[in-house]
Amino acid sequence: MLVYNGHNVARVPNRAASEQEMVFLPLLQPHQEEIRKIVGDTYHCHELVVEDCLRFGQRPKLNVYTDHAFFPFFFLRDDWELVQIGIVMGHNFVIAILPKPMPFLSELEEEFQKTPEKMKNPGRILYEFLDLCVHHYLDFVDSIEDTVDAMESQIYDNPQTSVAPEIFSLKRTLHRTRRVFSEERNVVESLMHAAFPYTKQEDNVYLMDLYEHINRIVDGIDSFRDSLSGLLDLQMAIKSDRMNAIMKTLTIVSTFFMPLSFIVGLYGMNVKVPEYGWRYGYVWVWAWILASVFGLFLFFRKKRWF
Repeated sequence: MLVYNGHNVARVPNRAASEQEMVFLPLLQPHQEEIRKIVGDTYHCHELVVEDCLRFGQRPKLNVYTDHAFFPFFFLRDDWELVQIGIVMGHNFVIAILPKPMPFLSELEEEFQKTPEKMKNPGRILYEFLDLCVHHYLDFVDSIEDTVDAMESQIYDNPQTSVAPEIFSLKRTLHRTRRVFSEERNVVESLMHAAFPYTKQEDNVYLMDLYEHINRIVDGIDSFRDSLSGLLDLQMAIKSDRMNAIMKTLTIVSTFFMPLSFIVGLYGMNVKVPEYGWRYGYVWVWAWILASVFGLFLFFRKKRWF
């Protein structure tokens, strides 16, 4: 755990904090007994907090007790998996229960070692920790934007490409993450409330920055969900447009052959046709055929049908 004594930050073995110390205690993949010992016995948290720390799969919420508070938060892995963190906060400590390794935890420790003042109160510790989580949300939004742009180019290049399964899978991911992020936004808003005892007025400007980031992320996810729905409509529109172009071409070709079929059918009848006796009857038939094709060509060009 990291301890700030008013001058510098030091890493020490897990223990209770004194009144003059400020503690940040991350518990990485702890056993149930370790959680009960640290959260329940060492820091004397409510038994319901201990149970919440042991139970995962909860939605973001803020539970405030007499001298501490608990709320779940989430960080995103590189594979877009949401991992729940259990956060316990008191007047001089912040405990984070991490069921899986958090890639940016070392960055936070380095930041505290470099700037010890960032551990001067639990509200600032909490902000620095949650800010790293939210910045990884921004990376997620950027990757979603790149994915949507790539699918859009893919559809333009080849409307027959099968992107529907990928789009539906991505929409499910966005739906799940949006629900979590919007609830986390409500938690951050509650942390800024004047009645919350473990943050100071000076922390609100940082929490407001956090709130605005989450709000922008939620708005971005909403726009991506609309864009994905629009991509499906775009693919169907392009397919229909190309199908219409193909049918138009086939119709024009068939129309060219209609007068030709009439002419050869007329002269293929089993009756005596006067032109059979003409010296240039064969030439006359070909001239009629070519004139019909050329006339249709001029008519279609004038109508701008091709």
